[in-house]
Amino acid sequence: MGARLDDPQPLTPVCAIGASAGGVSALKSFFGHVKSDLGLAYVVIVHLAPDHPSSLSEILASQTRMPVQQVEDSAKLQPNCVYVIPPNRELVIAGDDVTARPFTGAKGRRSPIDMFFESVAAARGDGIAILLSGSGSDGTVGVRAVKEAGGVIFAQDPSEAEYPMMAESAIATGVVDFVCPLATLTERLSEVMRSKRAIRKENPEDKEQSVMQIIAFLRRRTGHDFSNYKRPTVMRRLSRRMQVVRQESFSSYYQYLQNNKNEINDLFSDLLISVTAFFRDPEAFAALSEKVIKPLFDKLEDDAPIRVWVIGCATGEEAYSVGILLLEEAARRGVHPSMQIFASDIDDVALATAREGRYLKSIEADVSEERLRRFFIQDNGHYRVKKELRELILFAAHSALKDPPFIKIDLISCRNLLIYMQRELQRQLCGLFHYALKPNGYVFLGSAESIDATHSFFSPVDRDARIYVSVGQSEKVTPPLPQLTSDFRSFEHRPLQAVAFEPSIGVGQTHASALERSAPPSVLVDGSFKILHLSPNAGRFFRPLEGPFSADLAAQVRPELRVDLKLALQRAVEKGECSLSVPIPIAFNGESHLVALHVAPFTPDGQSVAQQAIVLFMDLGKAPAMESAPETEEVSRGEIKRLRQELAAAQDRLGAGRREYEQATQDLRAANEELQSINEKYRSTAEELETSKEELQSINEELQTVNSELKNKLEAVSTAHNNLENLVAATEAGTLFLDPNLRIRFLTPRVNDYFNISAADIGRRISDFRHRLVYEGLEQDVANVLKSLVPVDKNLQTTDERWVQMQVRPYRTQEEQIDGVVVTFTDVTKLKNTEQELAMELRAMARLQELSTKVMEANQLERPLEAILDAIIELTGAQFGCIHLYEEADHLLRLVVHRGFEQRFIDHFAKVDVSSRDAFAKCQRVVVEASKGSLAQRAWKRRAPLVIGQRYPRRFVRHPESWSGCSRCTSVSRISSRRMSCGSSIFGRGRRRTPSAFTHYNSS
Repeated sequence: MGARLDDPQPLTPVCAIGASAGGVSALKSFFGHVKSDLGLAYVVIVHLAPDHPSSLSEILASQTRMPVQQVEDSAKLQPNCVYVIPPNRELVIAGDDVTARPFTGAKGRRSPIDMFFESVAAARGDGIAILLSGSGSDGTVGVRAVKEAGGVIFAQDPSEAEYPMMAESAIATGVVDFVCPLATLTERLSEVMRSKRAIRKENPEDKEQSVMQIIAFLRRRTGHDFSNYKRPTVMRRLSRRMQVVRQESFSSYYQYLQNNKNEINDLFSDLLISVTAFFRDPEAFAALSEKVIKPLFDKLEDDAPIRVWVIGCATGEEAYSVGILLLEEAARRGVHPSMQIFASDIDDVALATAREGRYLKSIEADVSEERLRRFFIQDNGHYRVKKELRELILFAAHSALKDPPFIKIDLISCRNLLIYMQRELQRQLCGLFHYALKPNGYVFLGSAESIDATHSFFSPVDRDARIYVSVGQSEKVTPPLPQLTSDFRSFEHRPLQAVAFEPSIGVGQTHASALERSAPPSVLVDGSFKILHLSPNAGRFFRPLEGPFSADLAAQVRPELRVDLKLALQRAVEKGECSLSVPIPIAFNGESHLVALHVAPFTPDGQSVAQQAIVLFMDLGKAPAMESAPETEEVSRGEIKRLRQELAAAQDRLGAGRREYEQATQDLRAANEELQSINEKYRSTAEELETSKEELQSINEELQTVNSELKNKLEAVSTAHNNLENLVAATEAGTLFLDPNLRIRFLTPRVNDYFNISAADIGRRISDFRHRLVYEGLEQDVANVLKSLVPVDKNLQTTDERWVQMQVRPYRTQEEQIDGVVVTFTDVTKLKNTEQELAMELRAMARLQELSTKVMEANQLERPLEAILDAIIELTGAQFGCIHLYEEADHLLRLVVHRGFEQRFIDHFAKVDVSSRDAFAKCQRVVVEASKGSLAQRAWKRRAPLVIGQRYPRRFVRHPESWSGCSRCTSVSRISSRRMSCGSSIFGRGRRRTPSAFTHYNSS
């Protein structure tokens, strides 16, 4: 999330987001909620299918206003931008440059999220890491690295995630700062960024004063002083905690620290940086094995132990790593020396984890399969350290700065601790190391640490691996320890071990009768030594073995009797011989008694072979006290005979025990070999299943991501399809898609107006169908377009006298290939009619303009009127017409020009007296428009006048305005091109049909 606090120019803050199965929907929700002005560069890492193109960038671009791009090669990080991992690549970061490179791990063990998180931690010093929905544990190792570098960790609430395993695995590490739903997560992210910006702007003097107060308060409460730690480290850790609790100044955080007791422990844990891993820096541990572990075994004396001190062990991974190297070297040499590892830390929580020795499955990334099989046991999704390794290590709460050191140490491992301390404190610790080590003892440091400044104490063995050997001195002086005052110190309380007392066995009940009191206790057994029946007081000779109950008599009697009893039973059952053992001392209630065993075979009635045996336990009384015999005392023959018998019995028991042991050893060896064989088969099968499981899990995550992308793509395609369907339904144009063979691919509904086809005819040739076009060259046009790629645009007429514009254009694919044609039909009938009308009006205007010129130039009135009448008849398409002129003096309408009327009409209407009261004298102005053979023509033939107000067909147009008193019409020169001087229309105002007559009347 930026550069270190002491960097002069901070880098672009980076937010690394990891997701796997179900992550696409989680990412959409995240970018739908997050603000676009936080100043972060978001880098999205998901598990993608390696051989499938990803559309994740397009999906995310639809959810946010921020620019989204897929990193193909490399990219420069910019604030408020989103960068997405490409398929079959992993991302790494250096400065503000993020680079995509081929995977470095084997398929099935690839962890792109861990890789990028660790890259952010190493390159930036801190950062923000977010884990969303996903399966597996990718990202678990990475978030620990980001936390160690000073970053802030977020995880989606597992109850909300579609696949909670990835978030749960990270949460189990204990390094996650925020676990919340996505809507809340984005709010917390905004608060963290606001806190970070405010911290950067704080006054340095006020900041330093508050930091000193916080360190002093921490020392009083925990007893540990961090004033000698490097100030940039302390500042970075404090800033991280302030961002987590959303405090915007060091003074406000100091107040928060005083008011919240739990924050003391959280801050203390952050300052300790209890983050480690198995075999951290594998090259350094390889050098440790070659240049330290092997020399220690080379100079190992007979009873000399190997002692190792691991300082700052945290959760124990480093201590167990050193223990694995020691056990591996001992196994290679076939020796079993005394080895002890002291692992110390001041973090009690981390030590509790180390003592338990139970780790997440994410350690598979650091520990080889062979070591996992040998030193770990799988335990419900975790790995637990085996007893052999666990017993090698003693974990203790110990401060190297305060407490006396362990001494006579062969190897001190102190990794990533000195780097956080100031030089003076480093020098003091180096003196402490030298005091604690044996002569020529070794020190193993972290990759960023060095003790070259204290060359008088140590000399380098391997500078790259940071391995040093102590330089011997004639006299070692105890180094001074830092004097730290404290009013608090934690002690480790161990529960007292309860002392178990073995209950004593009672004497037993007395016999009910004199016979029972005189007879020894007895047991009846079958041929396999199983107990069939017990006498009442035989229990005092019994002490069963631990574990499941067994009816075998030898397993139930007291341990002192088991060997002699088993030998006697074998003799009785196998050979049919009776036997009496020598007296055996047994402690009853604190007193030693001698007990002899008498075993006799027993043959049940009706059987010839002994199948049972009876065992008598004979109590011979208290054992005599052992007294030393005088040296000069002579040994009697009876004593010698007794001793020889006892020796012979002991030899028999020893021989029987040896034979039993050899038989048991052979059985165990055979069983062990069989179990090893079965175990190897199981192990091989388990390895194959584990490998298959990992591969299937990886494939499943990739398929989940692809499925999410395809789901989003399908939604987009569905939306586009719906839009296309509505566009097709709304458009007035008919579109026909044809392939190169003229087969129908797609058509719109309007195509049905021109072809007798439907959607069911898709796939058939267009030439198989009849059409309504007065045109037969469609196939040739399609062939020409496919050949020349030149579009065709033609206006065609249909059989129902409509006009259609046909356009034929090439069909181009996304790859710019020609794969057919697109034929479009647009109805242009209205356009054609309008063009014809406009052309006719244009001709009329031109003709009338010509007539107006002739009228102005003519000397006689009749000739221009003839031209006017001819023009009107021509333009209107009429078959007859006439023009009357009004004579004011006589009040007459005189027929001047006529065309197409019968002679009787002309004779009758040559002159009309408008002052008379005939039908025409009562008329107002009427313009009659009628087609040939219409009612108007028939009316003239019948000499029937046209009367205003009478209902006529629609062809007649009536104008009610009066011409009364109009005298301007007498001026011929005042006639215009379209209107007479009085303003009346010469053409009328009705529908533009072809008129058959025009009559102009005027009445007083």
